[in-house]
Amino acid sequence: MSRARPWVEAFAPATVSNLGPGFDCLGLALRAKGDVVRARWREAAGVDLLRLTGDGGKLPTGATNTAVVAVNALLRKHAPGAGVELELEKGLPLGSGLGSSGASAAAAVVAVDAVLDLGLPAVALVEAAREGEAAACGAGHADNVAPAIIGGIVLIVALDPLRIVSLPVPPSLWIAIYTPGFSLPTADARAVLPRAVALGDVVQHAARLGQLVHALHIGDLALLGEAITDDIVEPARAPLIPGYLDAKAACCEAGALACSISGAGPTTFALASDRGRAEALVRLLDEAFAAAGVAGAGFVDQVGAGARITSDVLH
Repeated sequence: MSRARPWVEAFAPATVSNLGPGFDCLGLALRAKGDVVRARWREAAGVDLLRLTGDGGKLPTGATNTAVVAVNALLRKHAPGAGVELELEKGLPLGSGLGSSGASAAAAVVAVDAVLDLGLPAVALVEAAREGEAAACGAGHADNVAPAIIGGIVLIVALDPLRIVSLPVPPSLWIAIYTPGFSLPTADARAVLPRAVALGDVVQHAARLGQLVHALHIGDLALLGEAITDDIVEPARAPLIPGYLDAKAACCEAGALACSISGAGPTTFALASDRGRAEALVRLLDEAFAAAGVAGAGFVDQVGAGARITSDVLH
């Protein structure tokens, strides 16, 4: 018996992870930019990526592609014997710190869930997408794929079993995002992490994470900005990003609530309480990174929703 084979299209947003003290456990979804995956059912079991655009020919199209790995994980656990075909349109730069690999994995599992009418809970989709992240960067963390799928600001409480907590989002929070003109592979950024951390630094880090969660619950942006301080991971990664320290200093002097590295970098984010200030911060970031010889591109955004079906019948 034959079945119609319409395409289902899903979008998954860029994400900002770590957020200062929340290394590997905090992340938020943005609104404006992300990846698109189209999926359709096929008779043969397994996954085939038919088309990949927007990556400049840099990504694999076979079994090691992030989207393919994530969908294979989904099928093994929830639809053994099923088959799908994919098309992936990259809207995010590679090695940017905006959750590029996570967005591909997230969009893919959301599209396939809809194609096969599985109706899986978000946590199951995140689990599958985590396997795509592990293939891309060697670590199956969820601080990109969880907000990419669930949306908002999320805290990863545990990985085994996976537990995710959605945190309140202050409506007046604006984010200045700037990606310098070079890529920084996640594996390289993880390679410089300290192997040992002083007990006092761990205590301070934990206190700041608690402060950050509290600030979100009471909607105190000043307190939130104060909490976004990282004395463990950021100092190790800052030397990998030309111009970062000058960019951060300029933003803080101009009244940013906070400024830090997004994910593994080199994207830098700064927080503001209104759009106008965020736009001014993007200009400052551009000046600082251009002076360092790594001019890139920036934009302003707010916290947004997670992955979603954008067209359920495409022929």
